[in-house]
Parts: sequence; structure tokens; C-alpha cells
Amino acid sequence: MYLCSSCGNESVKWQGQCEFCKDWNTLKEFKESKIWEQKGSWEVKELQKIEDIENKDQKIISTSSELNNVLWGWIVKWSVILLSWEPGIGKSTLTLQLGNFIKNEVIYISGEETPYQISDRAKRLWVKWENMMMLWESCIEDILETLKKNSTDVLIIDSISVMYSNNITGTSGSVSQVRYITELLVAFAKTTNTTVFIIWHITKDGNLAGPKTLEHMVDTVLYFEWDKYDNLRILRGLKNRFGPTSEIGIFSMGEKWLSDLKNPGLEFINSSEPTIGSSLSITIEWTRPIIIETESLTTYTKFGYPKRSARGINSSKLDLIVAVLGKYTDIKLESYDVYTNIARGLKIEEPGIDLSIAASIISSKTNKTIPKDTIFIGEISLTWKIKKPIHLEKRIKEAEKMWFKKIFVPEASKASKTNKIEIVEIKNIKDIIKNI
Repeated sequence: MYLCSSCGNESVKWQGQCEFCKDWNTLKEFKESKIWEQKGSWEVKELQKIEDIENKDQKIISTSSELNNVLWGWIVKWSVILLSWEPGIGKSTLTLQLGNFIKNEVIYISGEETPYQISDRAKRLWVKWENMMMLWESCIEDILETLKKNSTDVLIIDSISVMYSNNITGTSGSVSQVRYITELLVAFAKTTNTTVFIIWHITKDGNLAGPKTLEHMVDTVLYFEWDKYDNLRILRGLKNRFGPTSEIGIFSMGEKWLSDLKNPGLEFINSSEPTIGSSLSITIEWTRPIIIETESLTTYTKFGYPKRSARGINSSKLDLIVAVLGKYTDIKLESYDVYTNIARGLKIEEPGIDLSIAASIISSKTNKTIPKDTIFIGEISLTWKIKKPIHLEKRIKEAEKMWFKKIFVPEASKASKTNKIEIVEIKNIKDIIKNI
């Protein structure tokens, strides 16, 4: 059969486009061994009442504070965790540092780097060797046989793309090999109560390489995000069967190791001086407030069609805000190019920063600076009204903690008054123009 690497859909013949997800050139040949029915060999299992099932020893391993944020406080026993992103971001570094984060036994399986390379990196990271062992092997059968005589609490597979099985045809990293090896690792985790970390890479499009069914087989999927020209690393949970998703952990990549960035504060702010076209906001990454800086530039265009460019936000959001400004205010941008950027390479999707984007555009167009002690929070609707975003009170408390003096919020939010910060309620986009 042929298996789509994007969605996992099966097809009996090869074709250029997947019939299910409509992606091109994603069908890969997949040979699956036949399972013959053996009459009389099946066993009747006993059913259990859900109310009688209890797992008292589920939360067993505590890690670093930032990793705890993503995994909702702990690593669950017998869970399978998939860690993925581009080469060089620090996936191996993070998993190797588990020797410092936890007190449980760890076995590190490396199929890519030699023991000497792993040892040099571990010494540079000051990894505690008392609870960590390593094995340089790529054959999954040999690995599982070794683990039968060497029990562990945490198993790290680095990486599954170079692992192979003698029971399945195909080269390392092929659909059949990856799928079969993952099934063996999942079964091993459930039967031995071992936590398994699987490292894998992504494609140039930012998607998980190989069969999409791999994401359904594991319990947790973690993505490491970064900017190649920055030392910040963001660990994001895209799937978690034991807690909420989209939670993030923030790390700083130093000369020697990854360190927790417990309190980002003004880490994502480029400058403390007021600048034309710059405004501040507080975004929410799941339950975590983060102060961000929005930068905008408006320039007169000599061409017939003005350009709109957005980094860190969806381009359609920029088009919406420019359209609202053009219809309901005197800020006319029909003949101006508009460029918008979220500082430090962050990517923000939630709508609570709309007001900050509009403020930075107005600042650039009118050549007026906005004080750095001012925060803008609110969602802009198509009817030019300002809507209340989620977790507004949490954002206000974060602004108070960082000693900001003024915060703009929607009038309908009914925000609680405080003596620590001036709360300015606004009805529509024109109120912001008056203040700037």
C-alpha cells in the first residue's frame, strides 16, 4: 500500500496527490506484514469498572521548572514523549540535561553521535553521571534486549530516524521502520513503566517528518521553537494526554547549557527608550503572561499597490487592522507600505495584541512616540470596537508587577481599579488616536 506522510491516509496505488489532505508528492510505499488468524489461540480478558481503576503512582518525576510548565508539573510514568524541531536547536542538549533535572535513573541511547561526543557534551553541561548511562546502538532489537537486563526510569532515543529493525524491510527513517519501532517503544513503556523520550526531526515546511500516525501513537508531542539569531528557545506542547496543550517553557541557550528563564520580564523588549512605531502589550501563552514589543513602519509607496508585510503575526490580521484604520479614522494608509514585526522572533496568534499593533502603526504614521511605561491590551473588531481578550486580569497583574504606569483596556472589560497602575478604558480605535 501507499501511506501519506502528511495525514497517514492509506491508498492502494500511488498518485501525485493525496485524496484526503490534498498534499502533493506525499505518498510513500509501505509494506506491512500480514497477520494470520490462529484459531483457538485467543484469550478472553476481564473487564474493569472505570471507578475501580486507580493509579496512585502516576506523577513520579519532577524536572526543571520550565519543563514542568509544559508537561503540567511532572513526567508521567509509562508515557511516550516526542521531541521535535530543526537540527541544532538543542533537543539533544535538553534531553541530556535531564540527568541534572531529575534524580531517577536515565539511559541515553544514541544512534547518531559516538560515546565520545556524548561524553564531551555531558561534561560541558556538567551532567551528573551518577544516574545516567548511555548506549551507542541503532538496532531496536538489541536495544530492547539490553534494557531487559538494565532497568531504568527514563529512556532517551536520539534519534528514531537512525534506528532500524531487522524484522521490517526498508532503510532507517522509512515509514515502515519508524512506525514499527514506535510501536515497540510504546509497548515497552506501557509494560515496564518507563518514560520514553523520542527525538525526531521536522521537514523544511515545519511539519513532523514521516507518518502522521506517529503523533497519534505517542502521549505527548513537544516542539522546540527558535530564532537562529537569538539565544532564546521556546518549548511548546502541541499534544499532552495528561494535561493541557499549548503551554510553553522558555529557555536561554548559553555558552555551555540550556537554562530556565523562569521570569522573562522585559526579556522580549529591545529597548527601554521610547521609539516611533513601537508599542508594548502583554500576550497570553496558554496561562502565562509575556510582555512583548510590537514594531511597525509606514512608508509612502511609489507603486500603485501598497505592500503589507507581517513577521510574528498572521498577515490577515495586519490587513484587518489597516482596513479598520482606513475606514473609521483619519489614518489613511492606501498609499503607504506597512511593515509589522514582533520583536525577538516571537510568533503570536491570540487577538489580545491587536490594540498594540494598531498603536504602533498610528505611532509610525504620525511620527509620535509612545512611552515605554504604557501597555495596550484589546482585540479590534471589524466594527471598530475594542473587545475584551481572555485573561485580562492576569495581564493587568503582570503589568503591575513590572511597574508599568498606564494600561489601555476595552471599556466593556470592567477591569478592577488599582492604585498601582492607571487603567484607561477605551471604546473604539479613535480613542487610541486621541491619546497618542
